[in-house]
Amino acid sequence: MYTNSRAMFWMGNTMMSDSDQRNRPVSNVSATMPALIKQVKENAFSILSNNFSQFFSSCDDLFFDLASKAGSNNEQNLYFDSMREVRIKKPQVWALFKESYEEHFRALTKGRISGRRAEQERATNDAFSLESIQLVGKDDMEQDVAVTGIVNRARIENQELLYQLNCRFDYLMPDVRVNETNNPLDPAQICTAVTNSLQALNLDIKCKVILLKHLDRTVIIELRNIYALVNDLLVSAGVLPQIRFDVRKNKNSSAAAPSQQPEHNQAGYEQQQDDSNPFSGLDTGNAAANMPMGSSGVTLGQVLGMFNQLRESGVSMPNILSRPARSGSTPIPQTNLLDSLTAMQLSSEYLRSPHSFDVRSVVEQILEENKKSGKEDALHESDEDIINLVAMFFDFVLDDRNLPVPFQALISRLQIPILKVALKDKNFFTHSDHPARRLINEIASSAVGWDESSETSQDKLYKEVNRVVHEIIENFTGEVSVFEQALASFQSVTKLDKNKAAVLEKRTQEAAQGKAKAEHARDKTNEILYSRLKDNSLPENIMEFLVKDWHKVLLYIQLKHGIESTEWLEAKQVVDQLVWAMRPHSDERSLNRMEKIKEDLLRKISHGLEAVNIPRESILNSLSITEQTFEHVIAQRLTEKDLIKLKPAHLVALGQTDADHNQDWENMTAVERQKLKLQAAAKEYIAKVSKVRPGSWFDYSPPNSAKTFRCKLAMITDPGETYVFVNRFGLRVFDKKLAEFASDMQRGYVKSLESGILFDRAMGNISTKLKKLAG
Repeated sequence: MYTNSRAMFWMGNTMMSDSDQRNRPVSNVSATMPALIKQVKENAFSILSNNFSQFFSSCDDLFFDLASKAGSNNEQNLYFDSMREVRIKKPQVWALFKESYEEHFRALTKGRISGRRAEQERATNDAFSLESIQLVGKDDMEQDVAVTGIVNRARIENQELLYQLNCRFDYLMPDVRVNETNNPLDPAQICTAVTNSLQALNLDIKCKVILLKHLDRTVIIELRNIYALVNDLLVSAGVLPQIRFDVRKNKNSSAAAPSQQPEHNQAGYEQQQDDSNPFSGLDTGNAAANMPMGSSGVTLGQVLGMFNQLRESGVSMPNILSRPARSGSTPIPQTNLLDSLTAMQLSSEYLRSPHSFDVRSVVEQILEENKKSGKEDALHESDEDIINLVAMFFDFVLDDRNLPVPFQALISRLQIPILKVALKDKNFFTHSDHPARRLINEIASSAVGWDESSETSQDKLYKEVNRVVHEIIENFTGEVSVFEQALASFQSVTKLDKNKAAVLEKRTQEAAQGKAKAEHARDKTNEILYSRLKDNSLPENIMEFLVKDWHKVLLYIQLKHGIESTEWLEAKQVVDQLVWAMRPHSDERSLNRMEKIKEDLLRKISHGLEAVNIPRESILNSLSITEQTFEHVIAQRLTEKDLIKLKPAHLVALGQTDADHNQDWENMTAVERQKLKLQAAAKEYIAKVSKVRPGSWFDYSPPNSAKTFRCKLAMITDPGETYVFVNRFGLRVFDKKLAEFASDMQRGYVKSLESGILFDRAMGNISTKLKKLAG
């Protein structure tokens, strides 16, 4: 793919078909755009066109596969309708994408990105209600969360190439500051063009999100090739050939013009230990600074120290807000910033759609409005670091696949309230019992088992979290007691459900243990009978009696008395005696023994059958047949012709098959060979599965099913090694044997979910990223 893209990129439009030439976007970009960027625009579009062609051609297979695995007719029709909708409206979707793509390049020359969707949101009626907050716009919310996750992943995976591309575009356009917000090839702009184009499709939100995820796998993942090729082209043209990602800017470069910055960026980075106090501006004292922020053990002071080191070293971080005080600008006092955040939080726009706001854009908007009115338009370093830390926390939330998408969106609505808490009280980061922090962790913990099979708008948990979130948004102006009340309310509602789930889970475990015990006893019984009958021949009536009737007796005795009991030993002895007795005998010693054991054996058979409630008539019939056979043996009238081996029906009843287990590889079918290969490859997964412990959560996509289940391993039965899974209500979802569970994991049907504390996981992730950037 990369080689083909490189050839296409360098040869430009010469490789396009006549049809493609006719369908190319007509360039009406301003003449002020450099020729190199125009060439980049056209050549990048050629590769995108090829990638989108593959995307559209694979949509049929995607929806057809989902339809074939659908659990109901309605679901199947939904996928078939979606497949037809995409196929019919593909030209319309592609035309809208081309239009948005062109618009982003036109906007680059104007120094802004024109957001059609943002304009539509501003034009929306300001009237709102609590009901509209809870129910209206849910589809847009789910789509926005999916797009945000795609953009964040693409930016993280391509951060070095994007940084270099921004620098080179910035160099080529001295009158425009180019960054991730207005680079037309940034994942955000590409995804904006896609979401604009998807408006042409009349799709259910579920199918639209599926389509976006498929786009991520087929188109967005290939952006890396485009970025590499664009940078190669610009380097060949002599545009900043030696940019390094881990750069150190000249300390005076902060006052330089945007057009000069890329040249400063070519200086090499030198890692330095900062011996200065990393808590400059931290007003809570070193006690808070030295407290760990989570289970990772990283302290707040260390994280803020890394921010300071990156700032001094000039390392550019993706998605980071940077508004230092420059000549002519003044840092905004924290109290004024908090007041502005409260005003924004209580605005009609935020109350109507809080999910469309993020802390970086909110603070940027506040500072820009201040700048226009001549007020403070910069940030203190300490406030800037806290803002970026909170923003990175919510980036993690929106990219955390352990959280269901609807709950990612609900938690992300708390960005402004949480930012206000963090600015006022650094204990939010260092104290695990802080009510705001506990509330977020409680919501995430409760939501880990929520899966796609739930009806979002009707689900009790979703409705409760939605209520709590909007209660905080409407009432939190600075008093942390709002979070305390919300936490208490949420816990009181969920506590009853958790208790019910615990009771049901215990019952599920008991039922599973009983089932496993019965299955193990049946396997043991099958093993006992098969081992004694497989190499022997018996009269057909006696063979039928042992496989059907005496099997029940063995199973009953094993379950009631156990395999160490006298009853179990006597029941096995009946089998051994019948196997020995029911064959032709001619020697006097054997015939005498037959006479001695006959009455005792018939008595044991009668007691055994009575214990398992066999009807009296059937018992008498079995005794009569057995006694008759004894007489035939003693009278030497039983011959080899009267005896049979185990029949296929008997083998099935004993859990065996008549297939040749030692079949040669050459004689196996392709399916049998594939099964054998999978069994061999599953050994490492069996070892992995053996380490899994009850309480672990999984995302399970069973084969031949379009649904995904979030389920918890409730127990591993002993005996039997059966893995029992329950949903968040404590109800059984399914059982899996060890080998079956390992095979599902091997095939990618099951993925582990992190059920650890959300805040701790986020802080560990953030500190790891900062350490890598800081060297």
